[in-house]
Amino acid sequence: MQKSRIYNDESGDGQEILRAIRHCRVGISPESPLAFHEEETNWGDFFNGFFADKLIPHFINMSHLISQESLKTAIVEDEKFLNHLPEKLSGRLRAGSESIFDAREGARGMRSLRRLHKKAPNCSFTLAFAANSNGFNIPLANGIISYAFMEWLAGQNRQRFPLENISECEKLFMAESQQCSEKIRKVLAKHLSNSQIIA
Repeated sequence: MQKSRIYNDESGDGQEILRAIRHCRVGISPESPLAFHEEETNWGDFFNGFFADKLIPHFINMSHLISQESLKTAIVEDEKFLNHLPEKLSGRLRAGSESIFDAREGARGMRSLRRLHKKAPNCSFTLAFAANSNGFNIPLANGIISYAFMEWLAGQNRQRFPLENISECEKLFMAESQQCSEKIRKVLAKHLSNSQIIA
């Protein structure tokens, strides 16, 4: 993984994080929770537990395979990942991928995502979002932060977090995820030991 693919918030004010979120999520609106569901756990426990331990490593692996144009291997690895999850959880992640395919249908520069939709329409949201980020050439950690936002938003009570107030949702996510980029940096350092991780 090249250094240029690693996140660095040069301004320090979080605006680069928001730009990444807005770029990645355009048009994508999961209609139901993905892995995170606020009725099952709180965001902090989910982010520091399942998201950091399982979803980030899987996202890194999927991003790497897609960047190497190893889509067939990515699909096989994704299926193995899903098969090791509880059926309820894997079902939600599979269902969520459709929101990405719908949002990017006919979009230019999304060859990998189109091939993925054709070959594995029931893949995980994680794999589809990694392909989506790759299509926009989004740096790895920016893509992970954007994925965290999608998990957070999809798992919230929609009556309290209407999509019409998406900018307010972004602010709330940033407030609840103050240590988000630092945690992601540590996970990246663990899984990308041969790369230089920029603090």
